[in-house]
Amino acid sequence: MHLPARWRTVVSATTAAIAVAALSAGSAAAETGPSPGGCPHVPTVQPFAPWQDVADYILAPDGDFEAGASSWQLDGASIVEGNDTLPVGASSDHQTLSVPAGASATSAPMCIGVEHRTMRFLGSGAQSGTLLVEALYAKANGKQKSIALGAVRGTGAWAPSPVLPMRVNDEAGDDNAMSVSLRFSARGGAGWQVDDVYVDPYRTK
Repeated sequence: MHLPARWRTVVSATTAAIAVAALSAGSAAAETGPSPGGCPHVPTVQPFAPWQDVADYILAPDGDFEAGASSWQLDGASIVEGNDTLPVGASSDHQTLSVPAGASATSAPMCIGVEHRTMRFLGSGAQSGTLLVEALYAKANGKQKSIALGAVRGTGAWAPSPVLPMRVNDEAGDDNAMSVSLRFSARGGAGWQVDDVYVDPYRTK
């Protein structure tokens, strides 16, 4: 079909405008990425970089235990002098969490959104024991729930835990913010020491 010259000009200009608009929209989407979570922004650090884990993490409430775990619920656990032997945290840190066999410790609640996908910590436990890590939260109907994030085996020395999936973050709801506590329980007849508990808030760059 042959169009008059003036219509060919209009069609060309319109097509170009649509293409530019689509490109701009695509660029904006690429720059913006997913909408941010409902949890407050907290500065991140890379505490596990010495082990080739360069993910950004945030410290759980008193996750380094330098405030004495006053916000934690300690069931047979306690704070002891002496820091972990690994290059995480401040050089002035001097306290860790002691979790004897059969004891547990539960963190203060923290805000978790869909972007909080994993967590990690430092631990020291005998090879004969395991440390059960759970997330505690309330469902929409108010019923309290717990879900196991992983059971970490001891190595006999301080070591970073495996990267554990948060597993509850997909239940954050429409406001993308839920209250979650972390519970650490020593199993298998062996006690543990825990330090530097971190959560990874995944963000698109």
